Amino acid sequence: MSSFTNKVILAPMVRIGTLPTRLLALRYGADLVYSEELIDHKMLQCRRVVNPILDSIDFISTNGKCVFRTCKAERDQIVFQMGTSDAKRALEVSKLVENDVAGIDINMGCPKEFSLKGGM
Repeated sequence: MSSFTNKVILAPMVRIGTLPTRLLALRYGADLVYSEELIDHKMLQCRRVVNPILDSIDFISTNGKCVFRTCKAERDQIVFQMGTSDAKRALEVSKLVENDVAGIDINMGCPKEFSLKGGM
């Protein structure tokens, strides 16, 4: 079991916990970084794409928008945060991202309006 004692952790932050912010936090000493909270419904509309131009893994929605982006530089230090209210959907999304992240954090009770509207 890993110890989190005396670790510097970038907490999940809505709309700012994107790849550039996470990489910057790692560069300045973070031991672990969290993605922004992403809702399971949205992630289930995505396909995993290897992006050779940016050397990243992109999860692209049906409308062509990149919903989540990660890369090798953060692979062992990124925790994917998922908003969900359904164990089956959570498992599907977890399987979608499991090989590209170090851990998965499931948020099943966020009282924020965007989470409630997102089906949590």
